Amino acid sequence: MSELASYSIQAVFFALVAVVAVSRSNKTDLYQFALVSIWLIGVVAIFARYGEDQVLFYSNDQLFHQQVIDHYLPVDGIQLNAVIGLRYLLTVPVYLISLLGFNAMLVIKFFQLCALLLIFARAKALAKRYGFRTIYLQIPLFAGPLPIFMSLISLRDVILAYLTLISIFPTNPKLRIVSVVATGLLRPHLAVAIIFGFIFEALYRQIHTRFQTILSTLFLILSYFVGAIGFALGNFATNGGILNFPTTIFSIEYISRLALNIVGLQFLVLDGNTGGVVASSTVFLLISRLLFIETFLVPSVFFILFLRQSYILKKESLQVGTAMFFFLGLVFQNTVSTNSTRQNLPFITVMGVIVVIRIFHDRVIRTHKYSLGKIEVPTA
Repeated sequence: MSELASYSIQAVFFALVAVVAVSRSNKTDLYQFALVSIWLIGVVAIFARYGEDQVLFYSNDQLFHQQVIDHYLPVDGIQLNAVIGLRYLLTVPVYLISLLGFNAMLVIKFFQLCALLLIFARAKALAKRYGFRTIYLQIPLFAGPLPIFMSLISLRDVILAYLTLISIFPTNPKLRIVSVVATGLLRPHLAVAIIFGFIFEALYRQIHTRFQTILSTLFLILSYFVGAIGFALGNFATNGGILNFPTTIFSIEYISRLALNIVGLQFLVLDGNTGGVVASSTVFLLISRLLFIETFLVPSVFFILFLRQSYILKKESLQVGTAMFFFLGLVFQNTVSTNSTRQNLPFITVMGVIVVIRIFHDRVIRTHKYSLGKIEVPTA
């Protein structure tokens, strides 16, 4: 049997498992079956085009996962000091399943698909709590082209997006703790950003003022500043040496990077030294934004709504907004790597859900279909 045939059969098997799992729910949606179908066609097409070199498609971070599963775990075993560095939360289960004969990279892609389906289900449940049903035109804001594409890649970003979503919108407090810990095992600085988002939101609630928009803006700036300082402190605590606090946090370069991240154009870097942060051409990346529309539409609309004060999802908006600014402040100080769209996916996913609910709520208020007293405001 050829490699492609074997891979395709495995992909069909995993797709059928997903379909069966989705079908068992009483809340099955046609969009879920569409997600599985697109995933199946996508993963097979990528393997047909690249073969085993699929790990080099889009991001060589897939190659790292392959090396951990094919070399480090079989040879070195499990070591406590490598739990985070080798992403055991993801790689160990994948390694164990691969012992049954499944392609390890395909297993990671299946986990990504499962996370995408869970994001869709959780978003639908949240919409129902706020008294409306999502329509297909709204779904791309939280389960659209970007997470669909990422589910075709052997990375961890869709999984992290789901963990972030249930951290901000948990069904119970214990689930929030579990999801933050799991996030920390896969991407520690994202977990730290989420925790600081909770802290900033709690501090915000202690301040009572009529100037809520100004206060919200100040908290965004503060979270960005604390994130930048936090990188210096974390680097000093981890590596020692001289404690150097950044002095260019509010320079034109960094402020431009912050603004470009918010509108999904972080590949345009105004630093005078490089033309961007990724290898693809600027024209190609600009055109790609027409496909991955949520990369600029969701953050842009979210922060516009963020500054328009509303009691609907105010707490969650503060949590994810300040968490993202903290995260950006932190990663901007990393001279080794740069921030990419996929790293923002967890924030974009949560923001997408908030945007959908906020837009529905604002439309209800404008049309006066319900009085304010009849609109139920669920608590997370």
